[in-house]
Amino acid sequence: MSISKQIHRIASFLLVCFMLFTSISATTPKKKRTSRKSAKTSVSQTRKSVKISPSSGNIALVADSERDILFPKFDNISGNNKTDISDSNILLADAGSNVAWSMEAIKQRVLLQKEMQELSSVLGVSITDTDHLNLYREAADWLGTRYRRGGMSRTAVDCSGFTNIIYKNVFGQQLDRVSTTIAKNVKESITDKDDLRPGDMVFFSTFKKKHINHVGVYIGNGKFIHASIKQGVIVSSLSEGYYSKAWRKGGRN
Repeated sequence: MSISKQIHRIASFLLVCFMLFTSISATTPKKKRTSRKSAKTSVSQTRKSVKISPSSGNIALVADSERDILFPKFDNISGNNKTDISDSNILLADAGSNVAWSMEAIKQRVLLQKEMQELSSVLGVSITDTDHLNLYREAADWLGTRYRRGGMSRTAVDCSGFTNIIYKNVFGQQLDRVSTTIAKNVKESITDKDDLRPGDMVFFSTFKKKHINHVGVYIGNGKFIHASIKQGVIVSSLSEGYYSKAWRKGGRN
């Protein structure tokens, strides 16, 4: 073989090697770029983190935007980054309990309003709030109880005995047994009927007597509840001719 042919073969071999090397070099970076693209795509599909932490009365939801959003406080707090149907169920269950609580509160309020309307009708006074509700309940419970001098029971009561029972059961106070003594020992005397408040005592001198011999409990709207000799426990008006003339004063402890 001539020298020129050997040189030609060697040159051809080197050319082939060079081409193979170039092909391999060009392929390798391309794979790397593909890998980076894949990684980038993977990152873009990762869910943004959401953190829920308890606060006083509420929970603060902090998203990637670093903006706080307050929601009602829940018993269950999710600590992962995945949206799970169970998390939604927890929120719905909590929302349901809040709704149930609200409905129960509304129900209680409706029942309370109904009770106040019934007491207003029974006692003949306008009851618009719960400030003296225990007084009205106790007073209504004794309506119709018959009168008996010296009585202090459900069977029969007299005026001072009835007032004693009201003050003990409603206000936790023990009064004197006789109306004259009760009137003398009140902490504050009230001369103007317009200054009376529900729960104040009202005193009278009946049968043309000069000293106080009758007592009742003021319940508002110019009316008072007391034990009368003829009708037992009833509600009367301070503006009635008989009691208007017999009025002496009011008393507050």
